[in-house]
Amino acid sequence: MFSFKKLTIGLVLGLLIIPSFSFAWSQTATLNVDPNYDLSGRNQIETQLLKTTNKIYFYADKDWYQTFSQKSELDSKLYNLASDFEYKIYPTLTNLLGSEDNPGVDNDSRIIIVLEPLKDNYGGYIQSGDEYSRTQYKNSNEGQIIYLNANVITKADLNFLDYELAHEFTHLIEIKQRPEIDTWFAELLAEWAPNYLNYDLQGNILKKRTQAMVYSAELNLLDWKNNELDYGKVKLLSLYLTEQFGNNFLPEVFKHPAKDVFIAFNEILKGYNSALTFNNVYLNWLITNIINDCQIKQEYCYQNQFLKDFHIIAYNYYLPMQYHSLMSITDSLKTGTSKVQKLNGGKGILDLQFTIPLETPIQKIPYIIEDNTGRKTIGFLDFSSVNIQDIFVEKMSEQNIAVYFIPFIGFNNPSEKIYYYSWKATNVDSNSQTEQKLIEKLQQQIEELKRQLAQLQLQLAMQKTNQTNQSCSLVFSQDLYYGLTSLEVKCLQQFLANLGNNIYPEKLITGYYGSLTKAAVQRYQALKGIITTGYFGPLTRAAVNHNF
Repeated sequence: MFSFKKLTIGLVLGLLIIPSFSFAWSQTATLNVDPNYDLSGRNQIETQLLKTTNKIYFYADKDWYQTFSQKSELDSKLYNLASDFEYKIYPTLTNLLGSEDNPGVDNDSRIIIVLEPLKDNYGGYIQSGDEYSRTQYKNSNEGQIIYLNANVITKADLNFLDYELAHEFTHLIEIKQRPEIDTWFAELLAEWAPNYLNYDLQGNILKKRTQAMVYSAELNLLDWKNNELDYGKVKLLSLYLTEQFGNNFLPEVFKHPAKDVFIAFNEILKGYNSALTFNNVYLNWLITNIINDCQIKQEYCYQNQFLKDFHIIAYNYYLPMQYHSLMSITDSLKTGTSKVQKLNGGKGILDLQFTIPLETPIQKIPYIIEDNTGRKTIGFLDFSSVNIQDIFVEKMSEQNIAVYFIPFIGFNNPSEKIYYYSWKATNVDSNSQTEQKLIEKLQQQIEELKRQLAQLQLQLAMQKTNQTNQSCSLVFSQDLYYGLTSLEVKCLQQFLANLGNNIYPEKLITGYYGSLTKAAVQRYQALKGIITTGYFGPLTRAAVNHNF
């Protein structure tokens, strides 16, 4: 089996490859090539024209072709490849994504495919290099050149060659339509295109891509090193996004006018669900790589038949199975980075505590508890209002065997900054004293959640008050009391009514501060821990205004 890598648009060449011929239909041509990828480390090759079709000029390295013994088989392969390109690849991808740089050399719209012996693991590349070179290429008429590995052209089946050509042709479109595109997204789209065209029906390329992912507990989408892991991550992410949002989702993102691809993703996702962001979806994908079970949730699985048993192997930590065992870890992440971590061992009750510094932008951490049957259950720790959270897992070793967690720094943060977080695992006794401490911690968490809920209810009540009566101020500025009639009393009554039946069940909005209003104020004062006088004075006003 062959191992192939594609060369990314952003990293393929720092050297702009410029053909030395002045017209595309020359029978021979001298081409500059990149020695990093050429099998013999050459800077230049002599080529000869093999075949001309409606949309392609096929050239081959002369030295290679002269010693090549399977010329008739090659001719048949090129004929079928050209046919698939002209009747499927070209019309489908240009219709979805836009055209490549057309016309090419001397107003000839054909692209040039060069068969060049490349080093092992390289399937092909295109001639454009860094952003400067891309600009040069876009503004020239030097032609559109795709280099394919001559050493695999007859060994590989047509399905793979179609896949390779669709991948590289997508890059030509990207250079024309979006020369500023991020490398990772350019490669993601180029991995999506062959799948859209059904060029990996046996899953051979997908299986090859996923091999590097199995052992990749740490992922950074933005850090592109042009290795197997990089292509594995964009391959699987493109497949996941297509399964979740349909085949037209990625072309929509590609054609969105926003230069920032994450803005484009977020805008397109709003059309599917107003609450979705790319960070949310990406985190769901990270969870999928651990759970991969559609019965738990459709967002946490791959539907592709070749990925039904796919799981990433996490970073493993082991907590000894003695009571009071303790493990403490401090770690770091950069923007766009995630780590899949797994805690094994432990006995009785496990207390897993996370501490997120205020400057670290982690809003939530998914955690997954695995029992001794392999069943996984998922939960989330929310750090939007507190920076220390605990997970309590009972019956460790007896019923539960591991806890996974996935800290992740979203993409809307400074790219070079390093963020820190820490976690501590404690193995505690399951005696009555420990259970009482556990209950107390859980009660504290419940009280904190109640406090947050009450805060949100008060904010919502104030907003509703303002929306219901546009004459109401967003703050109360005067003392209010029994017997008073005023617009502010009316606004106060509206606010109290919006708090629900437990505060002001009568919900009368009269503007008169009577006994019912006084009783409602007393109930509100009791809720906020203020002396229940029924007088809407400085302390009560401050409590209401603070919650808005």
